[in-house]
Amino acid sequence: MISEYFEDWEVKEEFTQEFISLWDGWLGREECYKLDEVTESEWERFNHLVRLLHSEYEMYAVNLENETINKLEDLDNYLPTYEEDMERGQMNFTTIIIPSLNAVLAETWDYTYILYHKNNGAVKRFKPLIKKSHLFSFSD
Repeated sequence: MISEYFEDWEVKEEFTQEFISLWDGWLGREECYKLDEVTESEWERFNHLVRLLHSEYEMYAVNLENETINKLEDLDNYLPTYEEDMERGQMNFTTIIIPSLNAVLAETWDYTYILYHKNNGAVKRFKPLIKKSHLFSFSD
């Protein structure tokens, strides 16, 4: 499974990126202060999205630090608390494979997740869940 999505534990370049954020586009220099004002309830929107996805799709958790992939069964044990998330480094960010969508959902910096997909309808299927989570999505 790993070779379908990753090369040297990086998502393959053949995937297209859709960005999921608290905002409807990239923050400009004059808006960077918003990053410091994100509340715990706003941050929780991302976990809400993952819970919605988990209720509809089989998912696999990717552990980049240990280079392992495991079926995601116990979501509550997997998702970090706000405090844990604020202390994590990139190697421990949430990264999930959703095989039925041929997609990878990966947490990145600055309250942004990236949906890596192959233009096969994954974004269309994600949109209602993103909206229900009070998040936004956009591409470059």
